[in-house]
Parts: sequence; C-alpha cells; structure tokens
Amino acid sequence: MTSNVRSPRDDEEELKAHIAILRGQSKSLKEVLTEMMDDEPSDDLVQAVENRILLAQEQEEAIDLENIIESIQKMQSCWV
Repeated sequence: MTSNVRSPRDDEEELKAHIAILRGQSKSLKEVLTEMMDDEPSDDLVQAVENRILLAQEQEEAIDLENIIESIQKMQSCWV
C-alpha cells in the first residue's frame, strides 16, 4: 500500500473514487492509519492527519502519510 495522498487528477478519477466509496470499497482514515501503524491511533492523531490532508488539498499538493504520522508523533511526544 502506498502512503501518498493527493486530490483526484480529473473528474473521471473523482467519479471512480465516489463509485468505490458507494460500493463499500473504501476505508476510514482511522482504519488506514491503524494498518500503517499496526496499532489503533488516538482520535487526536486522526484529527491532526485529517487536518494536514485538508491543507494539502487546499494547496494542491500530494503528501506522504508516513512522513505526516512520524512528524505528528514526534510533536506529540515533545508535549507529553
């Protein structure tokens, strides 16, 4: 599984994504993060990752989820 996240390239790709969601072929962000981390993430981590994904969409950039998770976990460990 790739850890890159980006917006759909065009209307056709967006339509295919919506169809996959309607068919139940999608996963929640929490499920994806759980698979990547081999542990269930906290709600705060899920929210932080979701916010970063939304920011990337606004800026029309792709992101690497693994890097985002590592970065957020490092910040969280500094706060504890």
